[in-house]
Amino acid sequence: MAGGGQAVNARLGSPPRPIEWLIERILVGADSQTVIGDLHEEYVEAVRPRLGRVRADIWYLRQVLSLVPRGVLRQGRMRRALLAASLFTLGSCCWLAVMEWVLRHSGYLFRSAMDVSIAAVPLATVAALLLHVSARAERWLWAGAVALIAVGAQTLIQNTHSPHFEGFVFLISVAITVEGALMLLSLGRSGEGTHRLGRGSS
Repeated sequence: MAGGGQAVNARLGSPPRPIEWLIERILVGADSQTVIGDLHEEYVEAVRPRLGRVRADIWYLRQVLSLVPRGVLRQGRMRRALLAASLFTLGSCCWLAVMEWVLRHSGYLFRSAMDVSIAAVPLATVAALLLHVSARAERWLWAGAVALIAVGAQTLIQNTHSPHFEGFVFLISVAITVEGALMLLSLGRSGEGTHRLGRGSS
């Protein structure tokens, strides 16, 4: 009974479990457990007693978010390119959806829904890359990749043959097509996407 009480007290003094789960997903590599352990120890022994629960949790979250670039840099070159393309596509689609609602031209509801639907694919891709999901989970995104290539290619052809060529639409359609191709080339591959499983089994 005493042991159970000590375990509960230790858990109450630890960082929030969702944030711990996040850092365990973000960090990969041989020294990841050392970094996670050092951060946990600093939180429990120094930060929490000094700042209190709420401010200590905010401090811990800031430390975790600061490690995101470190996790990104440890990925392959193609996956980093995919992350950049996904962020660009995500931002562009969100911007287009907002502008559709601001301008409210005829058919804006359909176009804004399309923008949001397209944005869901790069959003899921960014989450998969940052959280280092398994190769099997990444393969579910292949369908989204095919959809991006189809939409991007169709928009590219239509814009090229349109009497009113739009440079921004051209740029987005190229980015969408490139992102789809990068997704098929890099996601779900055993050499790229299974490092989470490999770390867990070591």
